[in-house]
Amino acid sequence: MPPKRSLSTTGGSSRSSRPSKRYRALGIGAPSADDAAASSPRLAQAQALAERAGGGASYLAVRPVRQGVKSLKETSLRVAARGLYESVRMPPHQKQATPSHNVGWDPGRDPERSEEAQYLRTFIRTLPVEIANRLLRLVLDLTTGTSFDDPADPGVAVLSLAMLFFHPNTTRLSLSGMAAPTLLVSRIPQCTALAELDLSGHVALRDPILAKVVAQLPTLEVINLKGCTKIGDQTLVALSKASEDRLRVVNLSLTAVSIKGLTSLLARCKNLEVLKLANVQGLNERNVSKWITDATDAALGWRHVPLSQLRTLKVRSTEFTDASIGRLLSLCAPTLERLDVSYSNLKTLDFVSSALHTLPEWKLVKLVASGLPLTPATLQGFFDPLAGRPDEERRRFTTLKLGSLPASSTKAPGLTDAVLAKLMPSLEKLDGLEKVSLFQNWGLGKLAQPLSRFVEVIGRKCTYLDLTLPVESHHLEGLLPPLEDDAAEGPVAYEPPRIQTLVLDSSRITDEAAGAISACRDLRSLHVAETRISTRFLSTVLASCPHLSQLNLTSCRGVPVTQRRTFFEAWAKGEVSPA
Repeated sequence: MPPKRSLSTTGGSSRSSRPSKRYRALGIGAPSADDAAASSPRLAQAQALAERAGGGASYLAVRPVRQGVKSLKETSLRVAARGLYESVRMPPHQKQATPSHNVGWDPGRDPERSEEAQYLRTFIRTLPVEIANRLLRLVLDLTTGTSFDDPADPGVAVLSLAMLFFHPNTTRLSLSGMAAPTLLVSRIPQCTALAELDLSGHVALRDPILAKVVAQLPTLEVINLKGCTKIGDQTLVALSKASEDRLRVVNLSLTAVSIKGLTSLLARCKNLEVLKLANVQGLNERNVSKWITDATDAALGWRHVPLSQLRTLKVRSTEFTDASIGRLLSLCAPTLERLDVSYSNLKTLDFVSSALHTLPEWKLVKLVASGLPLTPATLQGFFDPLAGRPDEERRRFTTLKLGSLPASSTKAPGLTDAVLAKLMPSLEKLDGLEKVSLFQNWGLGKLAQPLSRFVEVIGRKCTYLDLTLPVESHHLEGLLPPLEDDAAEGPVAYEPPRIQTLVLDSSRITDEAAGAISACRDLRSLHVAETRISTRFLSTVLASCPHLSQLNLTSCRGVPVTQRRTFFEAWAKGEVSPA
């Protein structure tokens, strides 16, 4: 792609952040009295919470403002789910409710023995796993929370659901976020060939109950227990004993596990590839050291090195220190592809750099290091050697999240314009970057450079770009096509930006940014919460971005409050005034 303009990335310039000549001619980027209000502490706090809870998403809840027509498959499944729900629904009981009624189970009225139930069971067994899981989810969604807990509601026959959906042909089962009672969970071992189980979000599920279940699932390879806050070591020990060599993926984020259960997991499960421990308490330096030592010693009995196959490690929002991550990386660095150490107790990336850059081959694909007090030296120590790797290895690194780096001292000023300028020569060589998040680094964007250069060289090549920063309209100029004068500099064809998700919450953009954003023809999701854009901006963007289907218009005062949730519909009906 031909260059648009000559831009300097040096950090020593005292030039203020002001629009280019072309933008100034159009009145773009002029200072406003509202600029000081563009950065909201309330939004910053909410986004920090969302970043922690959402596993990487830094924006507020997305507003799905356009609902497409449901596919024929989805429509058919919803009709089938309604019919199935009526088939297993308990008739209204007139006697006083009993504990068995509370779970929708009455031996006298259970349709399990009926011919209809047998026919349904045979039919469901023939369905693909994805469709059967979707059908079960739709049926449980129809029950709502009260159907299982309210004695006034007869609910559904729980054991009939287990009979229909839990059978030897079931290899994948997801009860994530469902109103699934304990009785239904206890019937999961009927899936004798179960390989993948998702129980995330079951906050009421108790450790002894699940321990009995997983002890009967020797074929289990993948288990997701994220958010099961009452699940602890008893389940983990039973799981590691039952699955051993088969277990590959374990998500224990927001659970009550400790080093006792984790020691059993590492010692027995030699083929572990994914380990997620976000928000797990008690993983301080002393406990982690004991955990690694005990697990390594115990693994000698199984003749393997713990975590020697690990590809993904997540220790987000834990007490992990630099020494702790160093101990863990000594076991898994050669195979590691994804690492999340955000909001932990790490002070540097030195142990990470030392472990990865001494390897003969670079394999890391993703790094999430948000919320860490990283110095410019430690950042350069990570990116400079990576920039010197062969092209093929550099292109493997696709995801970088460096959000909300705190300014803890003069040596650790956070991610500022000066720091980014020092990193730019290395970042520009990372041709494989596709997802980048620099959210809530409020020291960025105070000068014209290097943020404009970053958007032009790196940002436009990304499919996901989070710039929840004091970004101004002229910083996005790099998304525009090259000037006619630039076309003479080379025959390289213009490539439009690849951005599909663009986050500009709390930025200082105005309607003048519509032209640059409209150049992103493949844009699917746009987040402009708490900005000064108006309906004119949105009309321009919608006219140029046919794939745009999600908008976050939270606190956009230039958009009528009645249209913020339904802007697509209002725009399609001609109710939007572009003035």
